[in-house]
Amino acid sequence: ILDELRLQPDLKMNLSFAGCGFLGIYHVGVAVAFKKYAPHLLLHRISGASAGALAACCLLCDMPLGEMTSDFFRVVNEARSHSLGPFSPRFNIQTCLLEGLQKFLPADAHERVNGKLHISLTRVYDGKNVIVSQFNSREDLLQALLCACFIPVFSGLLPPRFHGVRYMDGAFSDNLPTLDENTVTVSPFCGESDICPRDNSSQMFHVNWANTSIELSKENINRFGRILFPPKPEILSSFCQQGFDDALNFLHRNNLISCTRCLAVQSTFVVAEQPATSLEERIQEEYDPECSECKECTQHRKNALVGSMPDNVLTVFQTYIEQANKGLINWVFRHRGGKLLTALSLPAILPADILCATLTKLMVAAPSIGNQLWAVSKFFLKNLNRILLKVSRRQQQQQRTANLQCHVALTEYNQNPAQHHHRSSIIDMRMDGIEG
Repeated sequence: ILDELRLQPDLKMNLSFAGCGFLGIYHVGVAVAFKKYAPHLLLHRISGASAGALAACCLLCDMPLGEMTSDFFRVVNEARSHSLGPFSPRFNIQTCLLEGLQKFLPADAHERVNGKLHISLTRVYDGKNVIVSQFNSREDLLQALLCACFIPVFSGLLPPRFHGVRYMDGAFSDNLPTLDENTVTVSPFCGESDICPRDNSSQMFHVNWANTSIELSKENINRFGRILFPPKPEILSSFCQQGFDDALNFLHRNNLISCTRCLAVQSTFVVAEQPATSLEERIQEEYDPECSECKECTQHRKNALVGSMPDNVLTVFQTYIEQANKGLINWVFRHRGGKLLTALSLPAILPADILCATLTKLMVAAPSIGNQLWAVSKFFLKNLNRILLKVSRRQQQQQRTANLQCHVALTEYNQNPAQHHHRSSIIDMRMDGIEG
């Protein structure tokens, strides 16, 4: 059910993607549906947390969804290949995300998303939610996305910094940021979001977790278990297809699918003077009555109801499903005996994984550690030289003071001249000894 809202002449639709870990493939299906059947929508701003922030950035930068889907499955295969899955010491989700973003993110990404992309972050020192939307450079945007996807312990121990402040996953404070009353919320969990799965359950009990409405059902519990543990490629493919279907139903329900000719005519929303109305009714007023009678629009909507995802995305799914099922090793580990063998070998594999992960981190950090050690050594030697110079100067000053005191003593001593010459020679000998 969409909230009622006050009409505005410059009404623009915003999207908000919920954080969901490896279930972010659901957002890929939603993005495909919007780009294929409703490119005319005025996507003014897009917000998101965690994986939702990545989906929002990809949509605003117009990144190729087929290649992004392929990179997603690369990370999934990397996580599933280890003994403890994504919790293996050798698996680093932050490194995988950084490699993918550096590969596909355009050079002017920060210019494209400035003021449009709103990333939900959680400040570490007080747990408050922070929405960032301004990025000075591409590296600045990368750092914000890494902060948005950082889950303590799972992603590492020390959260990354953004503008000098440490942040972690925005799902801990605001998992589904709502920018204004025109925001369409997208979530892979069944609940009260505008675009979400609809389970066959009683829908009586809901939980609001970090601004995300989640229905208490067996299906949602199953989805929660797959946030950090990626399932098989077949299940991920079904999640993406479900996101595509749910988004398509939303577009069809609100009459947001039109033919190319009608889209060329409709450039702005037609605003009616009413005190209040729902977003569904408000969006329906975008279209002319003539458009509803357009045969091409009617046929286009009928085709959309039975439409499928683009071939480039389906090809990626088919490729990774075949890779996961072919080969002798995959065949062995699909059976119970192979799974039991994997569990029994954990005590021997885990220490090797920890050792390998430690050595890898040391090798990666060796250049920076060497530079830091050299800087510390230079600082120590510089200060040691300064201290030695001060000590040497102090000793020289003490020697000069001692010589001056001896001469004053000789001048003040004025008794017997013979005795005076005798004592003077003795003191001169002592002074020579000191100077020597």
